[in-house]
Amino acid sequence: MSQLTLLTRSGEFDVPVELNQTVVTIAKKHKVVWGHACERGVCAQCRTLVMEGAEYLNEPTKEEKLRLRKAERTEGFRLGCQIQIVQDGPVKLAHRPY
Repeated sequence: MSQLTLLTRSGEFDVPVELNQTVVTIAKKHKVVWGHACERGVCAQCRTLVMEGAEYLNEPTKEEKLRLRKAERTEGFRLGCQIQIVQDGPVKLAHRPY
């Protein structure tokens, strides 16, 4: 099983990859603070920069397309409440709220 690396203001955390679970769910399970409020793709407090492993993630959701500007999505930003790892592989994500 591959590794998920989560970068926050508190440091770097390596947790096991869990398929078909959102990043916010995985972070909560492993007690990693990953700011969020709504978990529906509205508040964007869970804005996340995909640093590695985009090919292992689900496609951007309609919520992400509505909330994040096209330029942000092009730079690799997603919403942690919408990102799911759908294929085993190393993934590195950074929490980057506004």
